[in-house]
Amino acid sequence: MANGSWFGAFLLHVFLIDIWIMSPFAPIVAIALIFGGYVTSGATILALIAAINLIRFPYMPSTVEAIHNLDMAKYYQNCELRGALDQMASSKCLYCFHPHGILSVGFSANGIWSRKFNALAGSGAPGDAAGGWRGTLFLVADNLRKGPFSGLFKILCDVTGRIESASKAKIQQLMREKQNIAIIPGGFQDATLFAHGKERTAMSERKGLIKYALEQGYKLYPIYTFGESQTFWSFTSFLHFRLWLNKFNIPAVAFVGEPLLPILPLRSSNIYTYVGPPLQLPTIASPTDAQVSAWHAKYIQALVDLFEANKAAAGYPDAKLEIW
Repeated sequence: MANGSWFGAFLLHVFLIDIWIMSPFAPIVAIALIFGGYVTSGATILALIAAINLIRFPYMPSTVEAIHNLDMAKYYQNCELRGALDQMASSKCLYCFHPHGILSVGFSANGIWSRKFNALAGSGAPGDAAGGWRGTLFLVADNLRKGPFSGLFKILCDVTGRIESASKAKIQQLMREKQNIAIIPGGFQDATLFAHGKERTAMSERKGLIKYALEQGYKLYPIYTFGESQTFWSFTSFLHFRLWLNKFNIPAVAFVGEPLLPILPLRSSNIYTYVGPPLQLPTIASPTDAQVSAWHAKYIQALVDLFEANKAAAGYPDAKLEIW
């Protein structure tokens, strides 16, 4: 009954968001218990967290299938993957999602958990003979994927097989293997910049990805989600201080969504994720700073062109893209 319905999508949101929120709080609660005199309880929680990070849980395609069937997109008024879908490919592609927003609805609903996106950009099937997912890998902040703040979210990453760390070493390894990658280049800075109704993304200084892509001759796909800025209301003061906190991997945001369940996005949002035509990079083993900057500028222009070409069709004809 829940599959493919609003109710199923609602349950999926509650499940996934709770895992995301509870994981960072678990070690904080453990430390508070220890200092509060409940040493055994606090130490047990910390031991469990440590054990989770030492274990690689097996890939479970049935978990992915269950998430696909619940269909996250059904939660929203509209939620669609659009754009140059016929130009998506299954190897040596870097899919760059903008903006992050608060909970990365476009990246999640039209990327990680989208059956359509994974079919178009994948090179394997959930139950292939190798026993693991060989399609596009979605990269998230390193401290979410592993470490003391990962917890339950780390288990989800393991069993679904498609969420990995966005560390430099991991990105370079995957590119050497010609693996498809999807990432939100703006990361925590994008989230901190979030303001309801503002189209903002942090990309002006993000050149590392361009350098790695040049080293391996990757295709870059700019992807923009219209409506991401409508999913929450957020605290917008002290922006420069909060951006400074990002240097310490602190996502300095405070937000509210649905009135009765503020951690959930606004259901009234219209989410349209547009995939742009690819930008094919040459293979340059040791690109110079000038070459990296030149291709970074070309990528920025491709992102702007994608935004301008589709904002009217997405329902935001007067939108202005701010690239920080």
